Amino acid sequence: MTFPVTANLDDQLKVDIHLHQIFLGDRDRYCWTYVTRGMTAHNQREMALSLIADDDADTEDFPKTPVKMFEQLAERTRTGKRVESGDATRLGQKGIFNFPCLFYVPAIQFPDMPSLDEHLALILVHEQEYDYAKQYGLTRFLSRLGKFCSSFPYPTWNTAARPTLFPDSIQELSILADASHIMAEHSHVHQQASVLQLQLQEQDADTVTAALKVLTKDQIATINTAFSPRCDASLYWQEGQTEPGAYAAPETSTGLIGGSFFSISFGDDPGMGIIEDGFSVTLPEAELHQFCEAADKQNAFEYEFQNGARFILDYLGRSARMRARGYDPAAVWRDLAVAEPSPVPQGTTTPASRVRAGELTNLLPSVSLASRISRHDLDDFVKRVEKSLDDAMSEEQDSFSFDVELRVRPGEITASVSSQDMDLNPEFAEFIRERVELEPACPVASEVRVRVPFSVN
Repeated sequence: MTFPVTANLDDQLKVDIHLHQIFLGDRDRYCWTYVTRGMTAHNQREMALSLIADDDADTEDFPKTPVKMFEQLAERTRTGKRVESGDATRLGQKGIFNFPCLFYVPAIQFPDMPSLDEHLALILVHEQEYDYAKQYGLTRFLSRLGKFCSSFPYPTWNTAARPTLFPDSIQELSILADASHIMAEHSHVHQQASVLQLQLQEQDADTVTAALKVLTKDQIATINTAFSPRCDASLYWQEGQTEPGAYAAPETSTGLIGGSFFSISFGDDPGMGIIEDGFSVTLPEAELHQFCEAADKQNAFEYEFQNGARFILDYLGRSARMRARGYDPAAVWRDLAVAEPSPVPQGTTTPASRVRAGELTNLLPSVSLASRISRHDLDDFVKRVEKSLDDAMSEEQDSFSFDVELRVRPGEITASVSSQDMDLNPEFAEFIRERVELEPACPVASEVRVRVPFSVN
């Protein structure tokens, strides 16, 4: 049999079954991945379900049950029951492979597979896991599942052999045990160095602002958020854990650490920090009102604490393109306890950067750049890009120059690469574009377009 095999469910809907291998544990494992074609005709993202084949399985005899399941999900979609990332579906008493429920999450891109950008992956879960996620939030559950399976950020592969994470009902002494916490299942919160950023999605704005408006001095608003695929690490917590920690991808690309929730209050001692597997922010009362007003009016907000740490709100009026994060075959533990910087031995020098950014050009000169973005934030972004590219350049690289055109919108950045001096290798230009777009977008009030020249020598 030649894969992929296509199951034609009707004139519009097809399911492609791919046979491929992924590295899992200590060896390559065969995996069937079922990918829909035709869901978008009903304004529904395409879906993918991955099943690990047993070691003694006949790989040509792929299970047929997922095809029937997609047929049922498509029928629900035709009746207007669309699903998005973070949603769940109960599969009835029999379920599928002994799993009665599933969650929809952004897909992970496996090697040797067609692009899964914009696809929803299906994670099969046990009843107790479904209940846990509904009480404590999907992001906390996914971090538990990811660490259990040693797969970052979460395993989108499924196996009937996976036991439940919670053999019994579980009640945690946690800030999320209070049923009053708010679900913002399309928004993200993440930290990079001393900057904490809340990306508030349009779908969540009304719920969040309504809760913040009635907040009193003795109250804390706790908001569950989704995991951002741009993060390199996810905060992890379980009852009894005393020090903050995270499970993470083996290699860092963005430096972003995601949280499962965000709590905010106002008081006389402003500050921010990590609490359990989330972030806590205390603002002065006047600044909290400004924050609420910014969220209500779909504006950006920024506050700098006395220690130089910053809290940023970005309002995202529409969902950015959902790119599938590349598959990481392992996850590592990261201790987040604060460490003193290591002293540089006397007589040593820091290697000079081979990549240099030049003076940027505003490509929308009719509107002041200062009215749309902090120049400090923009310069910081360019510096991060400069370092990222410098780390990636080989020592034997010849001298040359190129331009990067940046288009920055709230929570989203796109880049294009060109050169006036030479014909760039398309693969190199694509590599540069991907490195630039991996960096967290700087906060903007409205669209910014600039051109930045880079030289390599």
